[in-house]
Amino acid sequence: MTKVKFNLDDDLATLLEAYEDQSGTDKDDIINQAVKQLLVRKMGKKRIAQLLKDSEDSSDYQLEQFFSRYDWLE
Repeated sequence: MTKVKFNLDDDLATLLEAYEDQSGTDKDDIINQAVKQLLVRKMGKKRIAQLLKDSEDSSDYQLEQFFSRYDWLE
């Protein structure tokens, strides 16, 4: 998995910490789900499907892998 450095503003950091404590969910999982939901809303599933398919070396990439990860937060 790719590591990315980012800075949360103080309000988001407070909310993220509270949700992490409340849910017992790992911070990385919460952030991955939030980014996934944002990208699906902004780009659309068809565009994401095409981009992921084009970026994979093998033609048997299972798009369901992307759309099924982290769905427990929805």
